[in-house]
Amino acid sequence: MYRIFFWLAKLYTSVVKGQFAHFGEASIVKPFLNTANPKYVYIGKGVNIGSFCWISVSTEFGGYRCESKGNVRLKIGDDTDIGNNAFIVANNDIEIGNHVILAPYVYISDHIHQFEDVTKNLHEQPLSEGGYVKVNDNVFIGIKASILPNVVIGEHAVIGANAVVTKNVPPYSVAVGNPAKVIKRYDFKRKLWIKV
Repeated sequence: MYRIFFWLAKLYTSVVKGQFAHFGEASIVKPFLNTANPKYVYIGKGVNIGSFCWISVSTEFGGYRCESKGNVRLKIGDDTDIGNNAFIVANNDIEIGNHVILAPYVYISDHIHQFEDVTKNLHEQPLSEGGYVKVNDNVFIGIKASILPNVVIGEHAVIGANAVVTKNVPPYSVAVGNPAKVIKRYDFKRKLWIKV
């Protein structure tokens, strides 16, 4: 059964890979991918994108065009695994590094829906502009974690299941909770993880 599914994934990948700004060697997209504006998405080599993911770039909402002019607004680095049902959507700048593991149902966005004008329906208001998310190399993000706009996650950090990341997470640390807080850091002198 796995061989059949893998063959279907390779076939599906061959159909969709030409839509992206770049699609690296040995990368694979499992059926089915929900995407919009993949011409702004860069996928490195050896990337594994799970089933039923949403990976897209927003260029307008509520009749408002997004201001970003970048040729690549969402970049996924080499040898990164994206779990089933992940939701990653950019309108400006999301960068996911190399050797990153995203568990299923992870949410990452560099923007929010504006809501300031109470005289208008939400569908008539623009998306926030100028946001970013940077996930550095060798990061693990647990199941159902949410990474909100304007956040940098340092190299070798671990984000716990169901965490909501609202501010930067230092390298070599473990962050859990809502909002996420650092509970451990790696001590290079002692060569072990220490509670903080």
